[in-house]
Amino acid sequence: MNEKKLTYLALGDSYTIGEGLQESDRYPNLLVQKLREATSLDWQAPKIIAKTGWTVDELNEGINQADLGDKTFDLVTLSIGVNNQYRGRPVEDYKLEFEAMLKRAIAFAGNKSEMSLYSPFQIGGSLLLQLAKA
Repeated sequence: MNEKKLTYLALGDSYTIGEGLQESDRYPNLLVQKLREATSLDWQAPKIIAKTGWTVDELNEGINQADLGDKTFDLVTLSIGVNNQYRGRPVEDYKLEFEAMLKRAIAFAGNKSEMSLYSPFQIGGSLLLQLAKA
């Protein structure tokens, strides 16, 4: 095993926190378990910043309250946006908020060039491609 334990930051809403599930059954915890089993890499327990019902702006405030400073992580996942849609918020606002949140998530990952993108909205491939190239 590596001496350094790898770190994982999971950002999101109910999909991330696993509303109603045991802590061990939450997606971030299951992912770390699978990564430990499938590789020789050693992972810390994930840092989860997520709450059922959160919109992008509420996640942003949750991150601010977590006071992560300039800390970076080996892996960062972001699952957010369905509650923006559920609450009937304008898609144009989501585009701006999601872009800022995605950039923030990328910064938490140390601005690594490797990433995978998923959005619950069809917000236009051009926006996602522009962000992926940034």
